[in-house]
Amino acid sequence: MCGIAATFAYNADAPPVDREELLAMRDRMRSRGPDGEGIWISDDRRIGLAHRRLSIIDLSEAGAQPMWNNGRTACITFNGEIYNYRELRSQFEKDGYQFLTNSDTEVILALYEKFGHDMLGHLRGMYAFVIWDATRQTLFAARDPFGIKPLFYADNGKTIRLASQVKALLRCKEIDTEPEPAGHVGFFIWGSVPWPFTLYRGIRGLIAGHSLTASKNGEVKIRRHRVVTDLLAPRAPAPGPLSRDELRDAIGDSVQHHLVADVPVGVFLSSGLDSTTLAAFARQRHEELKTVTLGFHEYRGTPEDEVPLAEETARLLGAEHQTIWISRNDFESESDRLFDAMDQPSIDGVNTYFVSLAAKRAGLKVALSGLGGDELFAGYEGFQQIPRAARLLRPFGKVPAFGRAFRRLISPLLQGRTSTKYAGLFEYGSTLAGSYLLRRGLYLPWELGSVLPPELIKEGWEKLDLLRTMQETIDAAPDNSRARISALELSFYMRNQLLRDADWAGMAHSVEIRVPFVDARLLERLAPAIVSNDPPSKMDMARSAPSKLPRAVLARPKTGFVVPVRDWLRSPDQRFSDAAISRGRGLRGWARTVHGNYVGGPRRATKGSKRTRAMVDPGQRRILVYRIGQLGDTIIAMPAMKAIRAHFPDAHIELLCDKHEHSHYVLAADVLEPTGIFDGFITYDVDRSKSFLRSRFHALAPILRQKAFDTLVYLAPSQRTPRQLLRDRFFFKLAGIQNLIGFDGFSPLPPKTPGEPLAPTPREGELLLRRLAANGISESGPSPFELSEADLDEFRSWHRDLPDDGGRLWVAVGPGSKMPAKRWPVDRFAGVISELIREHDIWPIIFGGKEDREIAHELLRDWGRGYNAAGALSVRTAIAAMRHCAFFLGNDTGTMHMAAAAEIPCVAIFSSRDRPGLWYPAGEGHRVFRSEIDCEGCDLVECVVRDNECLKRITETQVLSACREIMAGRVSPAGL
Repeated sequence: MCGIAATFAYNADAPPVDREELLAMRDRMRSRGPDGEGIWISDDRRIGLAHRRLSIIDLSEAGAQPMWNNGRTACITFNGEIYNYRELRSQFEKDGYQFLTNSDTEVILALYEKFGHDMLGHLRGMYAFVIWDATRQTLFAARDPFGIKPLFYADNGKTIRLASQVKALLRCKEIDTEPEPAGHVGFFIWGSVPWPFTLYRGIRGLIAGHSLTASKNGEVKIRRHRVVTDLLAPRAPAPGPLSRDELRDAIGDSVQHHLVADVPVGVFLSSGLDSTTLAAFARQRHEELKTVTLGFHEYRGTPEDEVPLAEETARLLGAEHQTIWISRNDFESESDRLFDAMDQPSIDGVNTYFVSLAAKRAGLKVALSGLGGDELFAGYEGFQQIPRAARLLRPFGKVPAFGRAFRRLISPLLQGRTSTKYAGLFEYGSTLAGSYLLRRGLYLPWELGSVLPPELIKEGWEKLDLLRTMQETIDAAPDNSRARISALELSFYMRNQLLRDADWAGMAHSVEIRVPFVDARLLERLAPAIVSNDPPSKMDMARSAPSKLPRAVLARPKTGFVVPVRDWLRSPDQRFSDAAISRGRGLRGWARTVHGNYVGGPRRATKGSKRTRAMVDPGQRRILVYRIGQLGDTIIAMPAMKAIRAHFPDAHIELLCDKHEHSHYVLAADVLEPTGIFDGFITYDVDRSKSFLRSRFHALAPILRQKAFDTLVYLAPSQRTPRQLLRDRFFFKLAGIQNLIGFDGFSPLPPKTPGEPLAPTPREGELLLRRLAANGISESGPSPFELSEADLDEFRSWHRDLPDDGGRLWVAVGPGSKMPAKRWPVDRFAGVISELIREHDIWPIIFGGKEDREIAHELLRDWGRGYNAAGALSVRTAIAAMRHCAFFLGNDTGTMHMAAAAEIPCVAIFSSRDRPGLWYPAGEGHRVFRSEIDCEGCDLVECVVRDNECLKRITETQVLSACREIMAGRVSPAGL
């Protein structure tokens, strides 16, 4: 068992192989091969192979890889074990072939030299390898029929890269890491990412039983050679049941081959039939057998405790046994390493991770696992339940509309009461494929909206095409329900989850996990009996063991291997950041936790520290701050932005914000560039004709990856929904940013009760500071808007060319808004200011954007005085002008927030489209008008049905009274 990597620049225009990149791929897989390392790159730098070695067979340096054949016509990097290599070697030696090593690797090269691509039918074992054919100038890669050993590739049309791990390929510069919808949807459907998909568009997994050929002319071909359904298809069913001796011989032969090694081999021993049967066979053929059992403190003394029966079995067999106990503390201390080792997200594998750790502590490099016994010998209840359900529900499949209607009606009623899968019985249960999905599915298609964005779900579900794919597997299997369920279990659950988990979890501790029940020769021998009328059962398997198993083991009901993950997630010290994830039904909460670690979700702090503080590392140098919105949103966020700069004084910090094409929005850079808070600004266009994910991933993600930010500070608005938060985590993680700050501290806004007013909230600026504080970043004190001398000079220059105001008191007016739903009637502004002119002889200054100039011109003409500053001044110059005003009168706009930043009182007129309090002006001394109305919180851009009734309820008399009160406490402005 090893880690392999390869790069082939097959296109003439492709850059040569990058040695450092190939080494980075190789060394990302260090735990897969701690015993040795190797690299070979051709003289023309068009092909390179690399290897990390875990020495199991031929421990000498002669077994090192990459390895050439005798004639130096083929070079290989190989991961796995070939269990029949000795028989193959003997045949070659009879023909005069001279071997230079005692390794199984060299036997593969000999087979390739003799048979070419047809060599694969001769191999018995688990394998993934890459061979460079120097004569034909082609690369040849292949995987075993079950897919025990992984192999992933990334082909950009010029260069193909291959590796044992997705995370190794992520070390390459030219990999398309935009999200693969089928990978993310597939994870939530199955609890693991189904082959051939990964989480990334640019990375694919080579399907089990297939080979890949890439030639120098640019042709890349995938070929099927032998898959599970081929092995399950005998020429004819067995004439009768297998005898105990026949079954014993078949299993014993597989175990014998899986014991081939030049290091000690042990067995993962539980209290189940599979592992105890294997242990019995292994003990017969291995005098000094070691067995390892994993125990959980939470289950000690309960029916879930596997330890007593496993220890009894070990004593009976005379094995050298070791029990390793773990608890929540072990899980928490290991969780970061566990997620780092988990190459792709999976809801399983925790048990295998810890039992592999136990094996390593016991001094083992190789351990046998009972994985595959249930798939071969029908150990799951689904073998009986799935065909029965499909048979009973078949009539409903003829009326698909009924199934959909039933699911839509029933699904909401089942939420929180029982499994929502029952809602899909009539829609999916009428076929073997649909019934299998109901049984194995973690989330069903209609439930995915709670965990993924809708546009990603649509594309991912269509690309997966699961029901068709499963039906193809069923059709390729023998016409026998037992064989067809076996084919589904072997091709989906076992391949996508169990085998993958065994690989990454074992390799995390440099332990090779072997699976004697997952053996091509064994399946071929059992296939005639499996498709017969009397197929072998799990009890037949157990009774074939060469020594009698404990009666308690034989009588123990099927339970599966249980891990107390849900209990661990409910840790009282809240080490996992979102307590809600532990409340998901079954393993759904754990699935969200796992997925979050790949797309920027919850991260756990180191033990003994505050979780939130642990995420903030002042030593990190490249920081991205994300804040959407234009003028007002930016001004509101400035105290938070200054707090970030104070916390990371020496970091390179850039701001990411949105940009609306063909509009007069003021960009954040216009406000912030002179402040020195940020070292750069990145914008992305808001394209409402495209989905969120498509518009952002295709244009923005490559820019962020290129800039190599290590930290994100998330200042998105506090109204973000859980789905939006998940979506944003998803995006930034896949854009290459590892450390995410600011996702903690979100408090759900008070829900709307029909017919009642919305509950007030704190101001947005305060909520942003609270979120930063939840992540260890505190406000550095009062933060006035700072103006430069250049800003003041620009203001003076503008004012110098205007008519004389006669020394009158200035009043700032903001009658405009880009949203019609936020505009108080213009005639009311006209009436209030006219009255103030009559009473106090004021001088109105109208502020706003270019789009407000015309209405401003009309108002000033009616008033007979004033200045039109709308669209005439920069943001900072406008704030300088506002500081000479007695107060501001206007709508809820960025202009209002400018006035608050200028530290003058505001008479602010709010529509009821949003929550009260959230966007109120910062500071004290303001008067806010907002009417309570049954439709408040509508979030409308334009109110057509009720014609801005909420604003029209606010009268001129009310507003004029507030203006008078403010003026009564003011003196003349400072000199200009």
